[in-house]
Amino acid sequence: MAVITPLSAAQIDGIMRAYGMRALRIDPIAEGATNTLYRLLTTRGRFVLRLTERGGEDDVRRELDVLRRLVGRQVPAVIPAAGGKPFIWAFNKPAVLFKELPGAVVPKASLSLDQLTAVGRWMAETHAVEAPDDLPLTRYHPATFLTAHVAPAREALQARHPALVEAIDTLYAGGDLPSAFDELPQAIVHGDLFAENLLFHREGGPSVVDLETAGRGPRLLDLAVAVFACAFDDAQGAYDPERVEALINGWSERRRATPEEVERWSLALRVATIRCAFTRARDAQDPDEPLRQLKAQPALWGMLAR
Repeated sequence: MAVITPLSAAQIDGIMRAYGMRALRIDPIAEGATNTLYRLLTTRGRFVLRLTERGGEDDVRRELDVLRRLVGRQVPAVIPAAGGKPFIWAFNKPAVLFKELPGAVVPKASLSLDQLTAVGRWMAETHAVEAPDDLPLTRYHPATFLTAHVAPAREALQARHPALVEAIDTLYAGGDLPSAFDELPQAIVHGDLFAENLLFHREGGPSVVDLETAGRGPRLLDLAVAVFACAFDDAQGAYDPERVEALINGWSERRRATPEEVERWSLALRVATIRCAFTRARDAQDPDEPLRQLKAQPALWGMLAR
């Protein structure tokens, strides 16, 4: 589904001229749901071309700012176009060229405990990078989630997924949710650490892709999203405590959870889960499965304090 805007070889060659190269082989990338992606073998090596289908120039610049700060930390390197431009416009959409990273996606159910610990360690290393106050907020930050994302879609959501709207309203009842996270340690957060955004290879990993949601935010939410995305056993309908522990142990290597993070851990899990239910509904997928995971999360509430 990733190829939302099909491009011919001639159209891709037109884009690649801005980078001083031409494509020798073009392979559409099927993974993902929001952008058009092509894997390219070119006269200068292997790259991934992305047409940004959702989000505008500000979103792309936020992502590129994050990538600049994380150079050397197993994230995609951005290839500048002629004149040093970090991206160009193609078919009225921002087009970004990335150096292809090594490795392959491992299905969620096949991720090993060592790999999950490595994901937690990657988060810890990323969260140690300075996140200045002028770095834009992560896309789904609790402070902007309602106004920027839910409000424009509320009428359609109410018609199709009333249970999701009720869950969102319950979560934000009282109006103090954003301040609960403002008090926590802030960092550069990825915000979308699903298995399909993690690449593993013989030498280890992960290499981490799809930083479109990345920005400044509470580091606890990164861990909560990763637990939601990678530690739930679909066959058993429950979280695998060993997988949760592996993520927490890797994340805790540089800095253990603060008492405030332990206190807000259950809330962070709810926020991450409901946000993921929202994005599924927005992308015409079923949001009910993430909402059902909420019932399994009480088993996790004490795990961050261990």
